[in-house]
Amino acid sequence: MPITDPSPQGRLAKESVWRLPSAFAAEELLAELKLSFDNSQGERDRSVTTWFDTFDWRLYSRGLLLYYDRTAWHLVHRDSGEEIAGIPDHGGGGWRFCRNFPVSRLRTLLEPLLAHRILLQLFRSTVTTVSLSLLDREDKTVARLVAETHCPAGADREIHALRLRGVRGYDDDFERIRSFLNERGIREEVGPCFFFDEGVQSGGRTPLDYSARFRPALRETMTAREALIMIYRDLLAAMQANEQGMIDDLDTEFLHDFRVAVRRTRSGLGQIRKVLPAEPTNTFRREFAWLGEITGPTRDLDVYLLEEAGYLARLPEELRPALASYFAELRSRRLAERKRLVRRLRSARYRKLIADWQEFLTEGGGGEPSKKSGMPVLELAGKIITRRFTEMVRAGEKITPASPEEKYHQLRIQGKKLRYILEFFSALFPEKEGETAIKALKRLQDNLGMFNDLTVQQNALREHLVSLSPGSRRNLRLAAAIGGLLTSLGDEQVRVREEFTAQFAEFSLPANAVLYRKYCQGKG
Repeated sequence: MPITDPSPQGRLAKESVWRLPSAFAAEELLAELKLSFDNSQGERDRSVTTWFDTFDWRLYSRGLLLYYDRTAWHLVHRDSGEEIAGIPDHGGGGWRFCRNFPVSRLRTLLEPLLAHRILLQLFRSTVTTVSLSLLDREDKTVARLVAETHCPAGADREIHALRLRGVRGYDDDFERIRSFLNERGIREEVGPCFFFDEGVQSGGRTPLDYSARFRPALRETMTAREALIMIYRDLLAAMQANEQGMIDDLDTEFLHDFRVAVRRTRSGLGQIRKVLPAEPTNTFRREFAWLGEITGPTRDLDVYLLEEAGYLARLPEELRPALASYFAELRSRRLAERKRLVRRLRSARYRKLIADWQEFLTEGGGGEPSKKSGMPVLELAGKIITRRFTEMVRAGEKITPASPEEKYHQLRIQGKKLRYILEFFSALFPEKEGETAIKALKRLQDNLGMFNDLTVQQNALREHLVSLSPGSRRNLRLAAAIGGLLTSLGDEQVRVREEFTAQFAEFSLPANAVLYRKYCQGKG
């Protein structure tokens, strides 16, 4: 692959890349170079590269690119083209999750970035190169020139480039060759991986066309209704973007992101009243509640299965094999639940909900004015955020170490509502104050979420324990393993409960209350 070809003896120094017009006669230029500079015989090569990233661009957004060239995987810097890590793979490039890659530097770098996301093929390109080594009078290579033709599959045109690679210690020769090329009209300098964006577009995508980060581009001059319509449109787009990946079960994050968009929509319909007409608001609220219900069981099982390694790590080694039957049952249940979910997503009810919702938003939320439809969005947002923050602080102050689990659960729900509202209107407020406010809330939410997860996990394990038939040796071993898990999870929940007091105290500090008031004053 041209972007990572080493220069002679690894002495790579300067590099310049120019994009060439499609009609540019690269062969004529190389012939002229052969007459003007001492050179070695030109070399021809042809390679096929396949480029990958996650659906939400976890590599690209961090300045990284990943490709497979039929012999190995290569992770490179997007700006420089420099290879960071690589690993041979002669099995056809079929690895898609981090767990598929053998232990290596490449896997170590990918794991924290990809987590449980699948690598999707973005595009495949055939690259033809003609390279020429330019020599000095002592027949030493001073630079290497490569004429490239990129042919992304599905693209309607080829991409031509000229790449000049210098050799360390021969900077004067490099500049002399650069000037020679510039004098012949080669001046459109580009980055080493300039072809990537066009290649992605040939595959029907655009870099960064999807992100799980939610920040609607609201303006202070908007009315409440205009802002709400924009918010709901963005959320609908997120649902639609994840729908096929969820149905195809590519990875668990498609369903997760779909459900988050549904929950945000439900939260908006429930919290922000009298902006849209009451009757359709209530109807859509019920329908999105149904959508949340039908996607819930599969997601719950996903969460349990993603915890498998963590569960095993909590147990002594001799008890770990006993959990195999438990997770096998979970996988079987998930398969059945997913089939049921797909049927419902292909049902007339689901199609009608999405079509009706899209039509409603396209029409601007109905023609009828509502009590708050014309209210300035900044005024509406400030009132809701202030009310939610105050209610959450009051509820949290009533929680003690002896409070029942339900109180923590209720506060967690309140925190979600506040978080969604902050995200809805984040573009209206100073970014620094907004990030600080959300971070303070997120730390408390993490504590409450962990407490809730531990409660749910223990309840599920207790239910499974009760369902086991007595007398079986296998079930006795499984019961011992579940008992060990319950002890471990219970101990952790005690620790999380103890940490709540400090987390809530930080969230409800007077300085944080001042921050929220400042946050709600807007950018002005």
